[in-house]
Amino acid sequence: MRTHPHTLQAIQWSVVASYVLLVAGPAFLPLPPETAHWYESLVVTAQWLFWGIWWPLVILSMFVLGRTWCGVFCPEGTLTEAASRHGLGRGVPAWMRWGGWPFVAFAVTTIFGQLVSVYQYAAATLLVLGGSTVAAIVVGFVYGRGKRVWCRHLCPVNGVFAVLSRVSPLHYRVDAAGWAANAAHIPVHPVNCAPMVRTSSIDGSLPG
Repeated sequence: MRTHPHTLQAIQWSVVASYVLLVAGPAFLPLPPETAHWYESLVVTAQWLFWGIWWPLVILSMFVLGRTWCGVFCPEGTLTEAASRHGLGRGVPAWMRWGGWPFVAFAVTTIFGQLVSVYQYAAATLLVLGGSTVAAIVVGFVYGRGKRVWCRHLCPVNGVFAVLSRVSPLHYRVDAAGWAANAAHIPVHPVNCAPMVRTSSIDGSLPG
């Protein structure tokens, strides 16, 4: 990640572009008939790609790669991190550090999504997911400096993904003893861990 930042950024912004195309694009197209198949309507195709392929693969990645999606590839994470680089740079307030926010956000998003039929209508998908994305950008603009404050403290699926990653058969951890033993002998290169995880004790069940 440190030696190939441009390649990583290209991948991240490609994910953002795909996300915008699948979530925002269909909302501005005519509503397809109820009997339309994925190969007959771009709206149905986008819904099928997002809810039928994209989202299941993201969940599956938690079992294989831990929180890599959250810390590196999530489009909301990329956008909130980018906004924080050019924003106000304020510190994270104490109220935002409350551990219950992800559960509250998940409950509100899930209930509201069911009320507006988020899986059936492109406009509802844009309203729910687009609203979450806008909130992530605003939080990034106000708080943090190159950090994914939204992902760390407010993301609605943070708690769900944490549970999924913990039951994963694969986990990635730093050798804490080796880190401490070599710290005094090996030059340390500064690392900006955008998900706000202490790199010396990171493991695969945490964001990043």
